[in-house]
Order: sequence, then structure tokens, then C-alpha cells
Amino acid sequence: MANPSDSIQYDSEADVLYVRLAPGGAVARTVELDVARLIDYSADGAVVGLEFLDASDGIDLTDVTFAHRAEQLIGESGLDLPVFA
Repeated sequence: MANPSDSIQYDSEADVLYVRLAPGGAVARTVELDVARLIDYSADGAVVGLEFLDASDGIDLTDVTFAHRAEQLIGESGLDLPVFA
């Protein structure tokens, strides 16, 4: 299993959280769920990662693919960001 710190990137200045679900996966397209949540897909349609803007306001995992795994990785990262499911 990958180290959680390899799967989570948080830029506090930009207030953006990235949760990488497929280490090494190349992003072919990005789908915007709403203005604060984006999902990155590989060329074969697999989810590569999840991006959350304004992360300090809370991470909304409602209707997010792999929400349980994302919540687990965020929790393991030690970041003090509120998570909503």
C-alpha cells in the first residue's frame, strides 16, 4: 500500500487538496463536479485523483467516486481539514 503522504498533496497557500488514488496514473481528462470538486481520469476511464478547492472550508465527499478511500487517506494524512460525506 502506498504511503498516505504520497497520496495526499495540500497546498495551504492555494487552499487546494489533491487525493491521488492511482499513483503513477496519467491524467487524460478532468471532470468538474462543481466549482470546488474535480475528478481526474486516465485514458482508460479509471479515476486517477480528486481535487478539492477551498479545502479549508471542508472536503465534500458527497457523490464523489471512491469517497471512502479518499476519506481514509485524508484522515491518515494528519491534515486538520473537515470532511463531509
